[in-house]
Parts: sequence; structure tokens; C-alpha cells
Amino acid sequence: MKHSYIELEIAFNETNYDTIYNRLYLEGITTILEDNGIIRISLTEENSPIAEKIKMDLIEIDKIAPENIHLGIFDDKDWNKEWEKTIEPIYIKDKIVVYPSWKKNFLDITRANILIEIDPKMSFGTGHNETTQLILEDMCEYIEPGDKSMLDFGCGTAILAIAAVKLGMEKAIAIEIDSDSIENAIDYTETNNVSDKILIYKADLQEIDEKDFEVICANITSNVIIPNLDLMYNKLKPDGKLFITGILVQEKEELMSELRSNGFDVINVNQKAEWLSFFSKKTQ
Repeated sequence: MKHSYIELEIAFNETNYDTIYNRLYLEGITTILEDNGIIRISLTEENSPIAEKIKMDLIEIDKIAPENIHLGIFDDKDWNKEWEKTIEPIYIKDKIVVYPSWKKNFLDITRANILIEIDPKMSFGTGHNETTQLILEDMCEYIEPGDKSMLDFGCGTAILAIAAVKLGMEKAIAIEIDSDSIENAIDYTETNNVSDKILIYKADLQEIDEKDFEVICANITSNVIIPNLDLMYNKLKPDGKLFITGILVQEKEELMSELRSNGFDVINVNQKAEWLSFFSKKTQ
């Protein structure tokens, strides 16, 4: 039996990003793909009233321009085929390539030899988001042989924990509060043959006892990162490394100030589109 899918595309910028996500979360939407300035969600045809409601609320309540919202219906087979054509492997710093399973036989391993297989369908953290690319670039640049343990705070697919282990770290802990993300993180650590080195918890940061990490990574948002900087500081070893992203360009000065006031030296700030990543080290 042929089924159809509803696809909702929303073009975003730094001023309306949080507003759009808040609207989606209010409607119970957590399966979101973000790519090249577009937020995409797909729903089954019977859920088309939800998509219509989101569209109208974005326009009438949140004042998103109608031309920045597209709602379409796609045949199941055609949708998957056309969508998969658009997903290409992402190469990071000549070290890491993040690829979907259907591109496994088409990789250029001369460009990268650390392979991470993630299908960009469910949880956040697929390699196709600018924020994920930024933090992976920083990890490739600054993780060193002496770094043995890491914490992936808000792990999504656990892509950062997977990358850390494949970059040579001995163990990682990945924490997340979303149940779907936890299931995906478990699947992807197994798919990438690192499940023996990664512990996955459904927990928030204050709920875990582990500490003395050499590295903490967080790809979330500033309203989650800032209140947890003190706790992340206390969970790092002296001179420990903090990699954060999910920060919008206009939040740069605030984040710089918060990092310094919480005991971090900011070593590097990187930018891709409207997003920033920060590499910092815990002061003694």
C-alpha cells in the first residue's frame, strides 16, 4: 500500500531560530533535520493537520514570513529516493568522514580514514548541521594522545562520543534526556563498533556522578550551556578541554564573558554560517 509524507520546510535565521524550535517542541515535534539554513520535519499524511497548524502558528503568532515556509506532500517511495540523493558524506579536516549507510561504498578514503556512519533521519547530530561540523573540526584540531576520557553532554546520536573514541580516546560517556535520541545513540555506537567504549545514560548533567574528564563536548544551545558551565568546570580535570557549539554569532560576547567568569580560557572561536564553536581550557 502506498503512503505519503508531509514535509514542512522552514527557512531560519539568527533572530527566529529559537522561536521556530520552540513552536515545534510545543507541538511535540522532536524529529528535526537542519541543513543549510532550512529546518525540515516530515510527518505521516494522517498528521497533516499538525503540520498545517504549525505553519499557521508560525505565520500568525510567531510572525515568520509565509514565503519562508513550505508545506508539501510526497509519495513515500519518491520522497525517500529524492531525499537520499541530497545527502552526501561530510569530510572533516582530512580525518573524519560522516556518511549515511547508503553511501558507504562511495567514500573517498584518501580524504579521511576515520569513518562514522550516521543516517540523518532521527536525532540531532548527523554531521550535516553546521554546529556538528564545527565541533568535529575543533575536536580533530585539539584532541591529543593524552586525552583519555570525554563527556558528550546532550549527545543526540552520540556522534561526538563516537568521534572522540575513533580519534583515540579510551572511553566516553554520552548523556541525553530524549528517549528517541538514546535509542539512536545506542544503535550508532553499535553500528560504528565503539559500544564497548561508550556508556550512554538517559540523564541530565547534574544527575551523573562521573567526573575528572579530560574533555567535555556540548552541542546544545546557549540557554542550556551557560547555566551548566560551573558544573562542567567541576567535572573536568585541571587543564581539561571544553568544546561547545550551538551558539549564534550574536551571542559571542556573552559566551566569551560567561566562559571566562566560570574559569575557562577561550583558546579558539570558529564560525560557520550563523553558528559559532568555542574551544576553551579549564584554568588551574
